[in-house]
Amino acid sequence: MLDKFIGGLGIDHFGYALIPEAYRPFPHLSSAVSLGVPLSRMVVSSIREGPTQTYFHHYRTTNAYLDNAAIRLMLHIEKLGYNAVYIPASQTIDSEGIRGLFSHKMAATLAGLGGIGQNALFISDRHGPALRLSTVLTDLPLPAGPQAENPCTGCGICVQACPAGALAGGQWFPGIPRDELVDAKKCSTHMKQSYGSIGRGAVCGICMAVCPLCKAY
Repeated sequence: MLDKFIGGLGIDHFGYALIPEAYRPFPHLSSAVSLGVPLSRMVVSSIREGPTQTYFHHYRTTNAYLDNAAIRLMLHIEKLGYNAVYIPASQTIDSEGIRGLFSHKMAATLAGLGGIGQNALFISDRHGPALRLSTVLTDLPLPAGPQAENPCTGCGICVQACPAGALAGGQWFPGIPRDELVDAKKCSTHMKQSYGSIGRGAVCGICMAVCPLCKAY
């Protein structure tokens, strides 16, 4: 029902999921549309030693592209007579800036688009970790995507490369506590202290850039 419309938004990596009741920020919105936009290969390859101003602006622009697509999809679903809300590509709701309203990664895994790596990032079956995500929640009945194998091989390269020492090296499984994969506060603190001149320490990206799956993307 939505495939053609989503394709017209310039999004070719998407899927549908049913969200477990316990994880719904809006209890009556049980379906999710997961949207993914890949990051530039060249930009990602340039940040293996640390983020750059170019990467920060590319990151923000990609988020804005996703937000624009998501709000247009939300309005389209509402025109069909259903309720919908879009979850911004990058937004935190706590004072520490490490927790969002809803997990885009959970929606993407449930939609069968990939898994979660040792870097605690979503690993796409098509783009590795080099992409950004957004989600539209709705009560429009949607077919859930088939579950995909986790592309992460558990090589540990991202764990070794993390300059904050924030990655625990755990292997993801559905329902694993985030803390068993990453110390989000340690990661955030390092970004602010080390990269404050780049987007006020809002990005790093090393654990993404060193992932061997980025080379295949």
